[in-house]
Amino acid sequence: MIDWDHIRKFRYTKDAPPAEWPEGIRGISQEGLALLGLNPKTNTLHWDGQKLAIEKRLANFERGMALMVTIATVVLACIEVGRAAEWIAH
Repeated sequence: MIDWDHIRKFRYTKDAPPAEWPEGIRGISQEGLALLGLNPKTNTLHWDGQKLAIEKRLANFERGMALMVTIATVVLACIEVGRAAEWIAH
C-alpha cells in the first residue's frame, strides 16, 4: 500500500535548484514524481490531484510571422481569383 503522506513529505529534492530558476521553485524528488498524474480522458496533467495550467501562446515574433503569412495568402488568393475571372491579365 502506498503511503501518500510519506510521498508528500519528501516530494521535493534536497538539492538546491539551479541559480537561473525563479525564486521559490524547487526540484521534484524521485518519490515526488508519484504525485504527477494524467487524466487519460482529457490528457490533462495533474500534480497531487490539482490540474496544472499549461499555456499554449505564441510569442510576438511567431504571431507576426503568422499574420504576414495570412496576409500573403489572402493577397495571392485574390490575385488568382482575379486571374480566373479574367479581371487581371495573365
